[in-house]
Amino acid sequence: MQKSVRYNEGHALYLSVIARKEGTKRGYLSKKTTENSKWHEKFFALYQNVLFYFDTDQSARPSGIYLLEGCTCERVPA
Repeated sequence: MQKSVRYNEGHALYLSVIARKEGTKRGYLSKKTTENSKWHEKFFALYQNVLFYFDTDQSARPSGIYLLEGCTCERVPA
C-alpha cells in the first residue's frame, strides 16, 4: 500500500547534491521506460533511504527520486 509523502523540493535538491558527492552507492544502472519499454542507462546515487536518478553523472537536477523506506532488495542471477 502506497503512502503519501510530503517533501520540500529545495531540500530534495540539497540531498541530491550530497548523494552525488557522498552517497553510499553511485553509478550507472539501466532503467526501463514506461512509454516504450526500452532500457536506458541513468546515473543513480543512494543517500540513506533515498535513491536519486539523473540523466547523466553531470546533471544538476535529479530526474526522479525513489523513497526506499520499508523496501527490501535481493540479488538475482544475471
